[in-house]
Amino acid sequence: MSLLRCRPQDLPSVCLSVLFLVSFVASMSTESLSPTPGPESSRWSLVRARVLEMVEPLVTRTRDRWQWFWGPGAVQGFMQTYYEDHLKDLGPRTQAWLQSSRDHLLNKTHSLCPRLLCKDRTQG
Repeated sequence: MSLLRCRPQDLPSVCLSVLFLVSFVASMSTESLSPTPGPESSRWSLVRARVLEMVEPLVTRTRDRWQWFWGPGAVQGFMQTYYEDHLKDLGPRTQAWLQSSRDHLLNKTHSLCPRLLCKDRTQG
């Protein structure tokens, strides 16, 4: 899925997923990327060792570049802004949506109901 084709409603979820992925990669230690000692005669172990050689500098550079981001101020500021922008009034918005949905459903149901079975709303 291309990020350019995402709906605007999906962007917070995508951003949080990317944030989680970056935090996971940044938290990996370089020791965990070094190949485990084992039989070096296997082709797959050689391929694995080569891939790890290529990935280790990338992880180290990424961790170094994003180090400023993982300070307490940056994450706390991001979470505070996200809460204020998206979650602060979630309760009242949800209640208003449920009320309007219920009213819409009742109106639709009443309009589909035959006049003989349902009383007119104006008659009580």
